[in-house]
Amino acid sequence: MTRITSAIVTALMFVVFGAASHSSDLLSETFSSSIDSSLLVDVRHTHFSKDLDVIGYLDSLEGTSRPKKYSQSAFTLAYKFETWRPFIEFREVSGSVERSSQPFQVESNADYWGLGLAYSSGDSDNGGSAVFQLTSATQDDVTIDCYERSGVVLGGACEEADFQLIDGDLLLETGDKVAFPVLTSSAEALSAELSLNRWRRWSSSPILLGHTLKLIASEVEHDSYSPLYDLQSNFLLNTPFNGKTLGALISELQDDLPQQSPWQEAVIRYDFSASYFLDDWIVSGSLGALYAERFNFADALEREQYNTNFIVTGEIWYQFQDASVYLKGEAFSNYLLGIDPLAYTNKSSRFFEHPYGQVTVGFILGL
Repeated sequence: MTRITSAIVTALMFVVFGAASHSSDLLSETFSSSIDSSLLVDVRHTHFSKDLDVIGYLDSLEGTSRPKKYSQSAFTLAYKFETWRPFIEFREVSGSVERSSQPFQVESNADYWGLGLAYSSGDSDNGGSAVFQLTSATQDDVTIDCYERSGVVLGGACEEADFQLIDGDLLLETGDKVAFPVLTSSAEALSAELSLNRWRRWSSSPILLGHTLKLIASEVEHDSYSPLYDLQSNFLLNTPFNGKTLGALISELQDDLPQQSPWQEAVIRYDFSASYFLDDWIVSGSLGALYAERFNFADALEREQYNTNFIVTGEIWYQFQDASVYLKGEAFSNYLLGIDPLAYTNKSSRFFEHPYGQVTVGFILGL
C-alpha cells in the first residue's frame, strides 16, 4: 500500500470503525465449500499504526487530528452440513487518535456481533455461494473531558479550560469542585448483508476467476450529550469568549456532531478477483467498486458528502489439508465508505476524500 490516510479513527472521537465482514470473501468461500470438516473456525487480526505510513502521508494532511493506532480481532465459528453453513461472528475493534488541541488523545472501542447463513454449490473449481448475515455493532461510551472549539476550551477538569460546569450538588455537600466532562457519545448500527459469489477455473490453467456482488442495508444511530445543552441562563449563554458567545459555541458544537436521529444506508458492491494456485500456495488479487446511498441523512454545516469507493486487495494463502493461513492487504480510495456503517457521519465525511489501507493476518481451521 502506497498511502495510508489520517482518517484511521473516524469522526475524531465520536466513532470507532471496523473492517468489512470476512464471511463472504471469495477464497474463504471456496475453501469452506470444498473442505470436508463439519466445524470451521476462522480467526483473524487486522492492524494499522503510524509505523506503517512509511512515506509520511499522514504528515501531509491538513487538520488537527492524526491516527495513532487501530486493531481488530475477529472470530467466526461455522457448522457445515451438506450445502448449508450457519455461522456466528464476533469482532472487537479499538482505535485511538492524537490531536494538537483538546482533547489531545481519544480512545474508543466497539463490538460487532454477527449471525449468518451460507449456501454453496459446486466445488472448488466451479461453484458459487450465497451468504446472508445480520450484524449488530455497538460503540462503547466515549467521554471527552475537554474540547476546543473556535479557540475556546470547554471543560472539563483540564487546566486550560476557559469555561467549566461545576457539579453544584457535590459542591454544596462536600465543598469539592468537580467539573462535568464536556461531552459523552455512543453509537450503534444494525446491518443486513447479502453476498453472491461465483467462481470458475480458467480453462485448464491454475487460475481461479471470481465474482462477488454484495447488497448491504444498515440503520445507524449516534447519540451525544453535553451538560452545556442544559444551560438556560441568558447571563451565561451571552458570556463572550474569543469574540463569540458561549451560546454560539454550544450551537457550533451541536451542529458539528453526528445527527441525533437515525439514518439508513444502502450499499451495492462488485468485486472481480483472480487467484493463482501453485501447489499449496495461492496468490490472489481483486478489484472492487461500491456505491453508497444514505436516507434521512442531514448535515447542518452542509459539508461535502461522498458516495463511491474503489478497493484493491492482495492476498497470499498457504493451504494445509484441513486449514489455511493467509495475509491480506486492502486499500480503499475513499476511506471506509460503504465498508462499515458506523464510520460515515456528517462529522467524519471530510475524511472520506482520502485513501485508507489495512493489513490482515488470519487462519481457517476445519475440525
